Order: sequence, then C-alpha cells, then structure tokens
Amino acid sequence: MTDSTRRIAVLPLANISQDPDDEYLADGMTEELISTISKVAGLGVIARTSIMRYKKTSKSIVEIGKELGVESVVEGSIRKAGTKLRISAQLVDASTEQPIWTETYDRDVQDALTIQKDIAERIANALKVEVVKSGVLRSERSPTQSLEAYEYYLKGRAFLNRRTEDDLKKAIDSFASALRRDPEYALAYSGLADSHAATALLEFVPPKDAFPLSLNATENALSIDSGLAEAHASLGLLRFQYLWDWTGSELEFKRALEINSNYAATHQFYADYLKAMGRFDEALAEMSRAQALDPLSLSINTGIGHVLYLSRQYDRALEQYEKTIDIDPTFLPSRLWYGRPLLQKGMYKEAIAELTEAVKLSRNSTVSLAMLGQAYGAAGNKKAMEGILEKLRQRSKTEYVASYWIAMIYVGRGDKDQAFAWFDRAFQERSSWLVWIGVEPRLDVLRSDSRFGSLLGKMQLFPEKKELGIRSWIRGPARQS
Repeated sequence: MTDSTRRIAVLPLANISQDPDDEYLADGMTEELISTISKVAGLGVIARTSIMRYKKTSKSIVEIGKELGVESVVEGSIRKAGTKLRISAQLVDASTEQPIWTETYDRDVQDALTIQKDIAERIANALKVEVVKSGVLRSERSPTQSLEAYEYYLKGRAFLNRRTEDDLKKAIDSFASALRRDPEYALAYSGLADSHAATALLEFVPPKDAFPLSLNATENALSIDSGLAEAHASLGLLRFQYLWDWTGSELEFKRALEINSNYAATHQFYADYLKAMGRFDEALAEMSRAQALDPLSLSINTGIGHVLYLSRQYDRALEQYEKTIDIDPTFLPSRLWYGRPLLQKGMYKEAIAELTEAVKLSRNSTVSLAMLGQAYGAAGNKKAMEGILEKLRQRSKTEYVASYWIAMIYVGRGDKDQAFAWFDRAFQERSSWLVWIGVEPRLDVLRSDSRFGSLLGKMQLFPEKKELGIRSWIRGPARQS
C-alpha cells in the first residue's frame, strides 16, 4: 500500500432478511465485496478480520475511521427473499459522515458478482481514483452460474473463518457441495484448499493426511483460473510449510502479490516464509504491510511479535505481544507465544504463570501443554514436566499429537537424544513446525550437535550454512538477557 493509496473500509453488511439463517449471506457478501474492491488499483481496502470486529457496533463512522485510519467507509444492508436479493450500499466520508454515493440493487442472488463489480467501480469513480484495473473487473467472468453452488461457497467461507475443528469440517463439506453443483468453481476449490490446510496447521489432522488434499484442491483452482491470487497464496503456503520448496514458495507469494497486493493474508504468509529464512528485516516489512491492510488482526499483530522473538529482540517481542493481548485477552496465540521470550530471558516463574493461563484458556490444547512442559523442564521441575509428557502420551492414543511438541519438551529438559528422536518423527510426519528450526531461539542449545546440521540438510534449509551448526549466521541483534 503506497502513500497515494486511498484507504477504505467496508463495514459488515447488515442482514435484514426475515430468516436469521441468512446471516452467512451477509457475511459472505461482505467478504466478497472487500475482495472485489481490493482489485481496484489506488484503493487500499481493510481486510475482513479487522472489519468483522465492527459487526453490530454502536461506534460512529468517525470513530471507526480513526481506529482503522481510513478516509471512507462503505456500509449497507442485504435482504434475501427466495432467489431475489436487495443490496443497499453507501459510501460515507469517514471524517464528516456525509454520504458520497448511494445505491440500491434489486437483482437475483446469482447476479451478486455483477453487483460487487458495479459497487467497486462506482466507489472508485466517486473517490476520483484512476481505475487502472477496471477493465479487469468488467472482463472477469462470473465464478459460477449456479445459485446453489454460490450459496454453499458463502457458507463454506463463514465456517472456515471460525477456525474450530467442527467448523472446518463443515467448511470442507460446504465447499465440496458447491463443487458438486459446479465442478469449475475455482474459488470453491481455493476455499477447500484453505480448509484442509487449516486442519493441518491447527493440528486437528496429521499433516501428511491433510496437506495433500489441500495441494490437490489448490492445483484444481489454478487450472481453472491461473489468475486467482488467493490460490497462488495458498500454493505458496503449501510449498513453504509442506513441500519445503523454499524457492518455489517465494515465487508463488510474489505472484500472488502481483495479482492483488491488497490481500493481507499473502503479506502475512510471505512474512512467515521470510522469518523462517532468517530474513527478519524483510519479514517485518511484509508483516507491517499486512497490518496496514488488517490493523486489528490478532494473528498479524501476534506475527509481528514472532518476528521480533525470532530475531532475538525479546523485550520488543514482549511489548508487541502485550499490545495484542490488550486488543483481546482471550486470543490464545498471543498469550501462548508470550511465554517464549520469557523463557529465553530466564524468567521461568513468569513464563510458567503465563503458560498455565494459556493451558486454561485453550482447555488443555496440545501446544499449550507442550509449551508449559518445556517451561517446567527448563526450570528444572522434572516431575511436572513428566506429568505433562504422560498426559500427551495418553492423548496420542486417541488423537493426533504432533511429535514436534514432544521434542520441544525434551529440549526444555536438556535431553538431546530424546529431542532428536522426536524431531526425526516430526520429519516423518512432515510437521509444518519444522520450517522454523533454522531460526528458533529455543533450539540454539542444539546447533553445535551434528544431528542438528543433518536435520537441516534433510530439509535443505540453509544448505550453505548448515556446517556451522550455530546461530552466528542468524540475522538480527544479539540475544537480550
């Protein structure tokens, strides 16, 4: 997003249908409208994650504009009756709350894309933005002609955004239903790919089971529409966290950004890749671009803290995690990752207290228990650490428990043999967490061991530097005490 870009926010469309179950349609149309407007050059559109925090808000347009740093706001409503759709939308000046443009559309539901394109171009004209890509908007074919497929797609997006295990299963079913009705629906394949990937990244399903399904869906999406930015971003993520194709991953992220530089998720995914490569300055720049597009995203704000942590800037990382916790004290990752810089600073008591809260907040999630076990091990509390290990062993009999986290508990204890044995299992599982081992501060104690260089070699991570086996090549400030 450049200095000349006009910043705009699309507030959640209000569902005024008689059927409250049509809420998914309002949320899905909001997301699709954001996506469509983001294709207009010269407009910087705030992403969905930040926008949905204003659903049913009592805040004024002026307050929202200041919080998001935008000049204009789009607000409106949607009403569905059978196959008919009424969408009312208006563009409002965020500083004066004066309407700039208003319109009401009465169309069939399957004409939703046409409505979105029209709104995007009218907004651009009203803001006197040179619509460099307006031709692309006009020529872009409708993603589906099937009303049923479109509605299943919107339901899938709604379930995917909730990110729980049950909702991800529903998302997969919804996208599959959309594809049964329209096998050429590229966006539905992209949604299916993201849903399968999420089940692996959130450790609901073993990576070797979920990632191939995601890869297949992504390839199908791109075979139908090679210009789909979302699918290129998904492929970049898969090449990064599953295929471990470091060169190919970066090319996909860059291609996705060429198509749509307003897609915050691509900037975030690319930053994750850059972090793993030890390119921390570039990672911070990409994460800052993601934050500009999605300023209230808890994931992105936590990701900034992750860059600082990996670059050994522990005090700054703690400050960033605290800012994220201020936005939402119940957001697990920020509470969880807050413990890592505390451990690196030798503040074991504080780390154990914070991670104990994370365990409670997550209702005993595997990653939270493993982090707490690692903290107990580092603090010398062998009994507490062994108790957590036994709990995870029992859990592994009925559900997937990532070997990576068992290995990290042994790292905390200082048991290198067990740590490497479990890291080898994680390698066989194709654990996505292994992409971070080249820069993870908690693993500095292993870098002088030849087995660490061997693991990097198998993953082809830093092949020109693996013989060092130490952190001397890691870019960033020295470790803070």
